[in-house]
Amino acid sequence: MSLRKFSAALVAAASASAMLVSGAAVATAAPASAEASVLARTVYYSASGYSNEAAQAAQIWSSRAPNVQMVRGGNATIRIYGTTGGGSRAYPCGLGCATIYIDSRDIAAGHNALRIVTHEIGHGLGLPDNYNGICSYLMSGGSAGTSCRNPYPNAQEAARVNQLFAGGVATTVGRRDVYDVANR
Repeated sequence: MSLRKFSAALVAAASASAMLVSGAAVATAAPASAEASVLARTVYYSASGYSNEAAQAAQIWSSRAPNVQMVRGGNATIRIYGTTGGGSRAYPCGLGCATIYIDSRDIAAGHNALRIVTHEIGHGLGLPDNYNGICSYLMSGGSAGTSCRNPYPNAQEAARVNQLFAGGVATTVGRRDVYDVANR
């Protein structure tokens, strides 16, 4: 076994042990090839509301931040629900963990459902709001207006998520922030 393969296996084993001890439901995935030097973290999600948008948003995050692989099912740590009233919002519970509510009134008001879901998942992946009103910033959220249909994180946002999930090692952040409700 080469040193690189041994190192990757050691990191995976240490990550799995850390997750078992901490009770984290975020797992590491095997590298795509023997030469891969970074393990992607698998973040499981469920969606009882806005299921199609959740699947598209998961694919967007997985493709833009290669250190994260979002997969539906498993022991979901990101849970997405539809609601009416209260605004679309995320309640992060650690890195790769959030309870998300997508408000049908936001969609009825003209905001893009895919952008909202991708934005709220961004909170579960460690990103804060950025109410700068610029559509190319996914985390600008509703401040970009109803004409903004961009569901993609920009390069800086994707790089930050990629950085937070680097190495495939499970880390949890003990915060209970609520994003999007107060700044409407």
